[in-house]
Amino acid sequence: MSATGLSRFSDQWPAISALLDEALALPVAEQGVWLDSLVGERAAHRQALSLLLRYRSGIETGSFLNELPALDAGAPAPAAEGLGPGSQVGAYRLISEIASGGMGTVWLAERSDGLIKRHVALKLPRNVWGNVFAERLDRERDILAALEHEHIARLYDAGIDAQGRPFLAMEYVEGESIDVYCRQHGPSLGERVALLQQVMAAVAHAHARLVVHRDLKPSNILVTPQGQVKLLDFGIAKLLEGDRTRDTELTQMQGRALTLDFASPEQIRGEPIGTASDVYSLAVVAYEVLAGARPYRLKRASAAELEEAIASVEPPRASQSAPDPRVARQLRGDLDSILNKALKKEAGKRYATMDAFAQDLQRWREGKPVEARPDGVGYRAVKFVARYRLQVAAAGVVVLALVGGAAVAIWQARQAQRAAVTAEAVQGFIESVFNANTSDQADPEAAQATTARQLLDRGAERVDQELASAPEAQLRLYKLMAEMYVGMAVTDRALEMEQRSLALATRLYGEHSETALRAAVEIGLDLESLGRWEEALAVLLKADAAASSRHRDEDEVRMLIDAALGTTYKNDPAKALEWSRRAAAIARAHQLRATGIDAMYSLGEAARKTGNLKEASEALQEAVRWIELEGKTGEMAIVLSQLAAVQNDLGQLDAAVTTLKRAIEFADRKNDIAGHAARFKLARFYYENRLLREALEAAEPELAWARTTADSGGDLPSAVMGNYGRALLAYGDAKRGLKAIEESQVLMPHATEGRIGLLLAAQADALVALGQPQQARSYVERAVASTANAGDRTVEMVRVVQRRYWVASGQAEQALQDFRVHPPKPGETDTASLRLRRQAEEAELLLACGRASEAGTVAAEGLAALERLPERRFERDAQARLTAVRGQALLQQGRVADAQPVLEQALALHVRQYDPERSAATARVRQALADAQRQAAELTTHRQ
Repeated sequence: MSATGLSRFSDQWPAISALLDEALALPVAEQGVWLDSLVGERAAHRQALSLLLRYRSGIETGSFLNELPALDAGAPAPAAEGLGPGSQVGAYRLISEIASGGMGTVWLAERSDGLIKRHVALKLPRNVWGNVFAERLDRERDILAALEHEHIARLYDAGIDAQGRPFLAMEYVEGESIDVYCRQHGPSLGERVALLQQVMAAVAHAHARLVVHRDLKPSNILVTPQGQVKLLDFGIAKLLEGDRTRDTELTQMQGRALTLDFASPEQIRGEPIGTASDVYSLAVVAYEVLAGARPYRLKRASAAELEEAIASVEPPRASQSAPDPRVARQLRGDLDSILNKALKKEAGKRYATMDAFAQDLQRWREGKPVEARPDGVGYRAVKFVARYRLQVAAAGVVVLALVGGAAVAIWQARQAQRAAVTAEAVQGFIESVFNANTSDQADPEAAQATTARQLLDRGAERVDQELASAPEAQLRLYKLMAEMYVGMAVTDRALEMEQRSLALATRLYGEHSETALRAAVEIGLDLESLGRWEEALAVLLKADAAASSRHRDEDEVRMLIDAALGTTYKNDPAKALEWSRRAAAIARAHQLRATGIDAMYSLGEAARKTGNLKEASEALQEAVRWIELEGKTGEMAIVLSQLAAVQNDLGQLDAAVTTLKRAIEFADRKNDIAGHAARFKLARFYYENRLLREALEAAEPELAWARTTADSGGDLPSAVMGNYGRALLAYGDAKRGLKAIEESQVLMPHATEGRIGLLLAAQADALVALGQPQQARSYVERAVASTANAGDRTVEMVRVVQRRYWVASGQAEQALQDFRVHPPKPGETDTASLRLRRQAEEAELLLACGRASEAGTVAAEGLAALERLPERRFERDAQARLTAVRGQALLQQGRVADAQPVLEQALALHVRQYDPERSAATARVRQALADAQRQAAELTTHRQ
């Protein structure tokens, strides 16, 4: 088949690909009948399809990721396009091809730059598709970047390779499609339902962020060997933001990017798509997973007949389709009803939300009445007795239990009715928000230009007016909208939603209710994140008083309040530790892992600030274990970063580096500010431990981000720039360091006393290094004043700079006295690294005071201690400084022959550690070595 033969169809490839997926899903014998059944615009592709089917009739193509026929026998394979094992695509090296589809290929790949070691699934386009696939990848990248969920395959990276091809680096998932997994491993019906609930949780997460998947099918749902679900391929999802809702080139070219077997009736009819479409598609998946068959039985299995069935034919109950009689019996009744409700042709008759679908399945698992069944008293009484059969039998009063069960059932029915009304109200409201920017509006062009933020703002304005008669729905929407605003980093609006929620919950249930107390906790934490600590404490202490009157000292709400107070008492570490310990004790006693992670983190933070480093390490390691058990990896980066800080304080430096790199790996999954925060912490760790070249290499890639994100990045852009400036200064480039430190002050959104004090001290240090101690004086004085009430660590950092200023100003004795008057406080922070750094400073101060013999002794002791350390790469700075003092002390004592080799070693260490051209310390060592060489030459001449 020649390329010329298919070239005339090149502008129709997406439509042909979609149809080919349908054809190749049929047995070969039925493909001819299917071709003949094509009508309308689909018939226009019959010739191209016939050619393809004749050429590669045996290939199955159920999805965009599976293999499609080559378009030409003589056309180059992907490897001939430069793609093959070992090929380079951006920062990735291809290992092996995982799958191939009409629009692109997916490769197992790994990063080749050594930054992070992990395998990824790399999506690449076929060149034949041009910009069409690029558009699809671009949309998938934007969509996945907004999603962070343990059951959604993560987006790690996106970009353009050297050949101009777009790529997506996705989480590589080792697993089987959910239908294959169930066939091969034979899980029970309850276990299958649990797998489906994992999928539903992921889809509900996407829906809450205004994303509809639109292509839910078994091949997009993988199950790992550990039984964890991963949802794939948001490539055709509809992102309800801005012009993303306009017709894409894929649509304009008539390429229907959906899998027909799992499409909803509204998709078949070409109607607007909302969350209800995903409910339907997942119901088809659930039907197949539970019953072992699909809901539509067709005579000819043609695409046209399937479309007709989906649009108009009611599917049989799952129990009637199940080939296994035992499974059929288990499906009969509640599960039949649940699936039947989710498969309704009219979107409004299905479950209101994916959460509602999942909750009904959970009721089935727990033996409770399901919403899909009628609310008859008899039905609910039977369910009640079935759930408590042993208790009823033991009591021997079946009749009375039935009567009592009936009363309970009536109450349950009312509760269920209220829940159904709430769910329906929430669903209707969400759908109205979704549809506000579809082409069905009065002004389609203006509607389609609406952003997600604008949609959310408009929805927030409408809640009180339109749902006044459904207060439970209002509460649910306030919480949902607050979460969405937090996801958009619009904290002030999130706070407003939570304040509305608290007011309504208090009015409905009282200030002591769990609903009101939870809302108060969220408000307190939001105020804390905005730096409004006094307001946050007022809200949380009021919640504490309300909770105390409930006489429940160890429930989850009590834990949440205690943890929030531990977080908010930033300026009182002792109180923070007290509250955090209370929260952690409740979490541990009741194994509240899912919600107790914050409590353990709060304890780790408070214990570190009070010097209880072992307690801090244990709490944070426990938090890490709980995150792994709960799968809440979105919180992992910040917990690991705090753990690394504790390990640093304990002198466990190698462990700290490993932990920080692991934090970066988790932060990269979120594709937001978390990645920049994790990289900043690694750069700061390198600076604090004087791995200066590494510190600069880690910081420099973040500078552009810091400069362009200052308005929305909080304190982080300023911190990134300030750390870079201090690293430059320590490296010896005082001029550039001073410039970066000054820029950091400009980027600082609100200058706290401690932070501005450190920057003022850094400015003074730079001026001293530049030989301008008089100009540094005012900066030193302001730095000391502004950090007087700061923590011990901050105060000591400023004192070190002040002592350097005194030495440069001719007040070396005052500096030495200050050093000895302020020794480090005894405790767990007395590590070998800190002792070496203080020995280096003491030796330098003694030398500046003219006490060369004492300086040389201290330096020699420090170097001997350094030699005993098993890992010395973190002590390069101390080694260089101590060696320089020892050489200079020998020179000042007239021991020129001994001084010269020591100074040569010191110079080699300085050149490796600092900027060889700009470092003032390196210049002083060079001068001392030159003096030693000159004196040695003079002695030789004198002897001659």
